[in-house]
Amino acid sequence: MAEAPQEWLRRIQAGEPAAAERLMGEMFGPVRRYLEGMLRNPAQAEDLAQEAMVRLVEHASEFRGEASLRTYLFQIAHNLALNHISAAPTKREEYGSEAPLSKEDGRSGAFETLALEEERRRVRLALGCLPPRQRSVVILRAWEELSFKEIARVMGLAEGTAKAHYFFALKNMRRAMEAENGP
Repeated sequence: MAEAPQEWLRRIQAGEPAAAERLMGEMFGPVRRYLEGMLRNPAQAEDLAQEAMVRLVEHASEFRGEASLRTYLFQIAHNLALNHISAAPTKREEYGSEAPLSKEDGRSGAFETLALEEERRRVRLALGCLPPRQRSVVILRAWEELSFKEIARVMGLAEGTAKAHYFFALKNMRRAMEAENGP
């Protein structure tokens, strides 16, 4: 049976170096995906994901357990992303094709695969047009499957505000995708 991230954190707090490696192995991928979605730059996302993990380990003793460790780590990553976005306008790259936009739908065949890739491209472009808060809510909800309560905690918002950001994000994405199709 796999250990819970909270147990790994307890071991990190106790000074066990292998626990930090284990926690990083489990949590690094989702944090990097989130940051890549926010920054649209894989290299910067990788750097900030590493920074988020380092901060978590360095400040492990400060974790109070008021939220899940996963939520706490996404909160660190979210703050790093917002700081990075506001610090300097940078050249952003298009989302990588590995960015998960939905669960596998079971379609097969060359035509279906092409249609699915085109649909994903359109969603990635629409996501990239969103303001950072809306983009963050969509990524945390759709890619990382956080509840609105967890999203609110990550972003420092009321739960209703997180839901509103999600609603408006989907509306804005739909509008952007319709505009791309033309009249």
